Amino acid sequence: MNASHAAFFERPETAPLKEIVTNREKIPQYELLSRLDIPAVQAVVWEIEPLIEAFEPATRNHAIQSTGALIGDLLTARGFRVARDAKGEKRRGRVRKARFVKSGTIWELPAEPNDAHATKVAAIMEDIIDRYRNTLSELAK
Repeated sequence: MNASHAAFFERPETAPLKEIVTNREKIPQYELLSRLDIPAVQAVVWEIEPLIEAFEPATRNHAIQSTGALIGDLLTARGFRVARDAKGEKRRGRVRKARFVKSGTIWELPAEPNDAHATKVAAIMEDIIDRYRNTLSELAK
């Protein structure tokens, strides 16, 4: 996260936003949505939009970008990276049922898991995705 985004979360009025985004219960949701090629921000969009709405329009866009950067930091720390298309461009996806957050970055795990724990987690998540693929897709809409 760049200095501008980090400084944004040091402001007192942004503490509730940071608390929602960094909630430990959200991290598995970010990972699961990433595995489904859905922007990770979808996991928190309904909770953060009322907070974002309270900001002035000029600050609102920075709040959205800073939130994305914070989610990116959380996922990067867990071994994820920005997904890229065939041309090397960052992949983005539409965020559904949101007023202010219109799109978000798609994240992916590198092709080679870095340890046995990552392999075990990937197998569990793959099983969940296979079992609940339709339900999760419908919920994401």
